[in-house]
Amino acid sequence: MFRRIKPIEHREEVDFPIDLRKLGYFINSQDQLRQIEKPSEGFDYHVHRVERVNERRREAVDECIRRILEPRFVEEGLTKQYLPQGSDPATDPCVPILVSNDLDDVEKVLVIIGNTYDDLGVWSVREMEGPGINHGSMISTIRSAKKEKFGFLILNCGQNVYSPEIGRVVTYRTWKAATKASPHLDEVKNRVVGHENVQKHIESVLDEYKGRLVGKDVKKKKKIYFLTYGWGCWGLVKYMNVNFAEWKPSVEALIAAESTHTAADVTSSDLCHFLTTRARAYIVHSDPPGTFIPDRRFVCQTFSTAQIFSETIIPNSWRDVMLPWFKRVEEDPEGCNPVMLVDWESVERLKEGWGGYTGSKKHKDEDNPDKWAFDDDEEDGNGEDYDHEAKLKEGGEAFGQEGLEEMVDLRDAEQADRANRALQENERPITVISDGLKEMGVVSGALRI
Repeated sequence: MFRRIKPIEHREEVDFPIDLRKLGYFINSQDQLRQIEKPSEGFDYHVHRVERVNERRREAVDECIRRILEPRFVEEGLTKQYLPQGSDPATDPCVPILVSNDLDDVEKVLVIIGNTYDDLGVWSVREMEGPGINHGSMISTIRSAKKEKFGFLILNCGQNVYSPEIGRVVTYRTWKAATKASPHLDEVKNRVVGHENVQKHIESVLDEYKGRLVGKDVKKKKKIYFLTYGWGCWGLVKYMNVNFAEWKPSVEALIAAESTHTAADVTSSDLCHFLTTRARAYIVHSDPPGTFIPDRRFVCQTFSTAQIFSETIIPNSWRDVMLPWFKRVEEDPEGCNPVMLVDWESVERLKEGWGGYTGSKKHKDEDNPDKWAFDDDEEDGNGEDYDHEAKLKEGGEAFGQEGLEEMVDLRDAEQADRANRALQENERPITVISDGLKEMGVVSGALRI
């Protein structure tokens, strides 16, 4: 039996002004969010012992940031469009997206699909404290992509809760902070038809703009590139798994940052081949940006980013790693993912467990598959330096033979599919180091690509 000693204290909500200076913040000359009293420090969430007060104060700061970003998107030539079509944002439940004004005239379109908890046009609020607001938002991404003649279609997976009190769709965090501490989410009143979740939102937007991107009435044939993050990529993969035939002639490449999709989501053979040859996943990993990581989850090749937060992957990898790869796809779409040497004997031994495996030992017998161990001083059976380039030109005829499968040309659909199946039969190591990369059969020269 329990007895209440002190009655529950019912506190009134604390309201905060939508004004950065009144909230104790300002934007410095480097475009960074800073405290007025401590100009060297960024946003501080824990300023009050009551969590609800901190929550509402953070929401006030976030709203200030949204109002700062809105005119910046306009300056970059993007316009808010509301779905479903014909909706009045002043009265109707609808979802805004950003569309470049020249969408119908450009030849290349970058379709950006973010995660499910960010505001429209935002990658990371954390990055707005430094390097700056443009860096943490999609402004920097847009500016660098515009130099490569991209147009834009930016989806809005995060703002999926309609709030009658606020009068617009917002993120769940905003809705919770702006209404009450423990609100009830009504799946009818608080949702927008056709945009109830990330998968339906992506389906609705792409179906709506399909005619302007891949339809017969398109002014110019377009090349479409997808830049996705988290659950946004999952929703895109689910959509493309069913509709890839319509998009296949126009889709050039896909980048997935810390995606939640897996090989189990891909049943279309065409989509599987596309992911293998023209898609890349970038994940939270300590290795230098662009280092190949043997990860079988995403069907596509996987690379490290040297990031510890998933939300910072795209802001910090876009300009130097991701955009250059998109340019590589444009220059050589059939060879943008490399031909890789794979030591399949080592891959098979993954079944025995990584802990007790110390690596292949080289032998002089040229019939011994261990001669393909990836050492910098590798020699052929006659004591001469082994010529990998010459072997690559042979076309990978050894694929399918018993023992060592010498090469996998990822531009060949059949070989790529076999390689993917073979990798999926083995356990993924918990940690990956340089020796592990060698034992997965990746030639050292292909690690940084």
